[in-house]
Amino acid sequence: MKSILFYLPVVGSYAQITKGMAGINDQNYQNMLYQLTKQSQLADDLGYWGVAFTEHHFHIEGFEESNNPILLDLYVAMQTTNIKVGQMANVLPFQNPIRLAEDIAMLDHMSRGRAFVGIARGYQKRWADVLGQTYNVGATFSDRSERDLANRQRFNEHWELLKELWTSETVSTSTEHWQVPPPGIEFNHAAVDEYGRGQDQNGVITEIGIAPKPLQKPYPQVFQPFSFSEESFRFCAREGIVPIVMNTDDEIISRLLDVYQEEAEASGHGQLKRGQRIGIFRDVLVSRDAEEAHYWARRGNGFVFPKWFGPMGFGEVLRRKGEEGAVGSDYETLNERGFEFVGTPDQINRQVEALVANHNPEYLLQWQYSGPVPHDVQMRSMELWQTEVAPNWL
Repeated sequence: MKSILFYLPVVGSYAQITKGMAGINDQNYQNMLYQLTKQSQLADDLGYWGVAFTEHHFHIEGFEESNNPILLDLYVAMQTTNIKVGQMANVLPFQNPIRLAEDIAMLDHMSRGRAFVGIARGYQKRWADVLGQTYNVGATFSDRSERDLANRQRFNEHWELLKELWTSETVSTSTEHWQVPPPGIEFNHAAVDEYGRGQDQNGVITEIGIAPKPLQKPYPQVFQPFSFSEESFRFCAREGIVPIVMNTDDEIISRLLDVYQEEAEASGHGQLKRGQRIGIFRDVLVSRDAEEAHYWARRGNGFVFPKWFGPMGFGEVLRRKGEEGAVGSDYETLNERGFEFVGTPDQINRQVEALVANHNPEYLLQWQYSGPVPHDVQMRSMELWQTEVAPNWL
C-alpha cells in the first residue's frame, strides 16, 4: 500500500485560526512553508510514495491555503529527491485546460518524472462561482441538477482536451466550448513551415501543440478525489484514473469497488486485483500515547472538519448504508465511523489490517494538519507510521 501525504495546507496554529483571519498573516504562511519543507524532506527520507496538495482559493480563514497545488508541488520537488508530487486536485471545469496541460508537463520535467495529476469537479461555491464565471459554470455536489450536468460536461470536455494535448504532437479539435485553434489566425511565419508544423499554405494556423510533453508517457498517473458516485467510479475505471474514496461504510465502499472492477474489465483494462488503482482517504496521526494523538487530532481534523467541511455536506461520507437523518461531523463521529486512523502504532495497525482485509487499496491518502497539529507531533507521527505501520502493509 502506497502512502501519500495530503496537505490542505492549514496556515496558522489552532489558537491563531480561532482568533480569525489567520490566512493573511505573512509569518503564518512562512511557518507553513518551513514545516512543509521539513516534513516533505523527512517523508522523502522515510520512503513515502507521494505528497499532494489541493486547489482552493480565498481562504483568508487559513483552513486550506492552497490556491496553486502545482506551485507547491514544484516547491517540494526542488527540495527532495525521490518522493512523488501531485495535486488532489486541480478543479478542472474552472481551469484553462491548455495552460494546465503545459503546467503539468513542465512540473513532470522539473521533478524528473515524479509528478502525478489530480482532477476534480469543484464544490466550494465561494471561489468556484467567482473563478468559474467566465466559463459559465459553477460548483456542484453531484445532485443531477442543471448546474451539476453543466459542470460535468465541462469537466469531461477539459479532460479530453488535456489528454489530446499530452499525447498528440499537434492538435486540431472542436468541442462545445473550445475550438483549438480558432479559425482565421494568420501567422504566416516561415519558421513554422521550416521547423514545425500546423500552418497552411496561406499562413493560417491549423494546428497547435504544447511543448514540452510530459516526461512520463503517455502522461503521469491521474487521480480523482473525492469520488462518491457510481458514475464517477465508472468514469475513472474507463480512463485508468485512481478514484480516492472518502466514505467510511464498508458496504458502500465494496459496492464502489465492484463497480470499478466491472467497468475496468468491460473497458479493456483486464481483470484488476481487488483494490488495484483505488485510493482510500483517512486522517492519520500516530503517537506512542493514544490520548496525546486524539488530543491533537481533535485540534486538527476534529476542528477543521466540523467547522468547514461538515456544513458543506461532507458528513455524508460518514453515513452508513440505509441510515436516515442527519449525520454528525464532530470528532467523536469521525472517530467512531472509522475516518480517524489516530492512536498508537498497534492500534493503527489493527485499523489498517481491517482496511486491507476488506478493500486492499493500492493507495492510502493521509490527511496532514500542519498548523493546528504541532510540527514536532507530525514529524513523530510520520516516522512512526513509516517505521512501525507501513512495513506491515507493503
